[in-house]
Amino acid sequence: MDKLLLAVKLIITALVLILFVQNIAVVEVRFLTWSLSLPLALLLVAIYLLGMISGKSLMGLIRRLRQGGSETSRR
Repeated sequence: MDKLLLAVKLIITALVLILFVQNIAVVEVRFLTWSLSLPLALLLVAIYLLGMISGKSLMGLIRRLRQGGSETSRR
């Protein structure tokens, strides 16, 4: 089982490296008056991380609201 997990991790790492190598072209991102030029691979990583952070925050908020709602109904 450990060998299978290692193989999966190596495959995922290889795929991510291929993604980075194939997407090194610089792109320009514009938002309102801001303009930013950066490699596409870096932009993809930034968007992925922002999605992870916002998803975790949203799940925490939902969990807190559910717990708060159950405490209110107990009173």
